[in-house]
Amino acid sequence: MSFAIFLLYVVLVFLRPIELLAPELTDYRPMLWLWLLAFGSALVRSVMKRQFSAHPVFLWLLGGFTLALAVSMVANGWAGGAIDAVSQFSASALLFVLVCMNVTTVRRLQATCGAVVVVLVLAAGTTIWSYHTGERAEDLVLRQNSYIDDRGDRMPPGDTVVPAEDTSGFYIWRVRWLGFLNDPNDFAQAMVMALPLLWALYRPRRLLRNAVLIGLPSATMLYSMMLTQSRGAIMGVGGVFAVLLHKRFGSLKSGIALGLMGAAAIAASMGSERALSTKESSAGDRIEAWSTGLMMLKSWPLFGVGYGNFQEHHHLTAHNSFVLCFSELGLFGYFMWMGLLVVAYKGMALATRHAPPGSAEYRMSELLRMSFVGFLTCAWFLSRTYQPTLYFLLALCASAWYCATRLAPEHAAPGSLQGEHWVRATFKVMVLSVTAVLGFVRLG
Repeated sequence: MSFAIFLLYVVLVFLRPIELLAPELTDYRPMLWLWLLAFGSALVRSVMKRQFSAHPVFLWLLGGFTLALAVSMVANGWAGGAIDAVSQFSASALLFVLVCMNVTTVRRLQATCGAVVVVLVLAAGTTIWSYHTGERAEDLVLRQNSYIDDRGDRMPPGDTVVPAEDTSGFYIWRVRWLGFLNDPNDFAQAMVMALPLLWALYRPRRLLRNAVLIGLPSATMLYSMMLTQSRGAIMGVGGVFAVLLHKRFGSLKSGIALGLMGAAAIAASMGSERALSTKESSAGDRIEAWSTGLMMLKSWPLFGVGYGNFQEHHHLTAHNSFVLCFSELGLFGYFMWMGLLVVAYKGMALATRHAPPGSAEYRMSELLRMSFVGFLTCAWFLSRTYQPTLYFLLALCASAWYCATRLAPEHAAPGSLQGEHWVRATFKVMVLSVTAVLGFVRLG
């Protein structure tokens, strides 16, 4: 029963039918009551069965990251802000815990991933419909001012314009969803996460089945991603294919293929008002923000400038989840955050190494690794350090590792991660990521 309640909560928290169909009910806080029911029932089950899918190292790191949020505020002279910071992040942290209390078998992992995929395909289809018909466009299509010189027919559209039919050039129309996916970039990033999970339905030599169950939903999400006009999503899809092609063809061939795909993506974006070389939120603005983030790290190295304070020091957000983390939380918070990413990734790598090839555990770990790489590729260009979708994905990765280690318990210890302790690996990735940011800044 607890898992059914959890699955209902996951579906509703991503689908947001109350906001879409009955917004007047939001005053009664139905999602809060459902969350309390889901969390309470899951807690009872987890305690009784002694099942929790995240290794203790995840909880230590998540707790340390939450502490870093509070300390970053106290260190910058605002003790009261510590409570606000922890409160704002608690939705993401508790979503991680909720998933790990419920997703303790590979069947539950498959069901949870499947539910999210179905919801995001439905959301993608709905946004496409809204974009082409104008229905609910005020909620599902974001209208941004355009900065291009050539304004088409030079006549500003009315308030009831159908986004797909607007040729004035005055606005950029970007589809989005509801709730924590109401930003087009967040919506696109969630679809990047879901895209590889859809491939769990693949069956060899079943062309029609694969076309209906994988091809059409994939095309729907990819088209909706295009309508979000999220350039980070383009890079995220490239990250997904990088993992897939590397596994199948090796480094050289996959590198050539990705280069051709990148060139095609750039060419395809040239007709868009948010082309990869666009003036709006340009590469120059991002490099400037990254440079400012490095200066913040240099000036406040240990605890950063404080949670949510990046724009107190720069007029734009960081446009990079890694930069946002080390600039706002310093090296202390950055270690905790990077530790979560490193342990999740290495846990999946370990799962694919030791789970029997062709098993459900192996398959889900492989697909989640693609999702993880695609999501973090998007995160390199978006400020999404604290966003709930990331912690939902981290919990799924932790669950995949847990399911695989039930087949090979001797590989469950964090020190066994590919023969390299996770602490050393985290420090290495921290250095590499900061160096990469510095390299982009200097080249820019």
